Amino acid sequence: MNISDILNRGFNLLATSITALAGFAFAPEIFVETDWPDKIDDILLFILGLVALWWYKTGTRSTSRSVVPAVLVILALIVKFGGLLIELGDPDAMGDDLGGLILFILAAGLVTYQYRKTKRLLAEHN
Repeated sequence: MNISDILNRGFNLLATSITALAGFAFAPEIFVETDWPDKIDDILLFILGLVALWWYKTGTRSTSRSVVPAVLVILALIVKFGGLLIELGDPDAMGDDLGGLILFILAAGLVTYQYRKTKRLLAEHN
């Protein structure tokens, strides 16, 4: 494994882990929420988490440079924002959405920074 593979794997693992872990962490909400519209965001996050795991484990994607992991985190942010909009009128239902929104705003900033930083590091070592 060369330095490019190592840098790419680190970034890909960070972003896909955030998406996958959050997908599994919010999955219990699917069973706790009583209204179907309130479950949609949690179902979508779980699916995004599975997609992130599948993407990372398929072929040599874990060590290749790709924007896909960052896109998955941003999609998770959009999903949680949508969930907040759906549950806006129900204060009891929107608690997990506020925490999720904070998580994904910070995660999107982190993976965007990391993606750019990895590009600079790769340029220095090539």
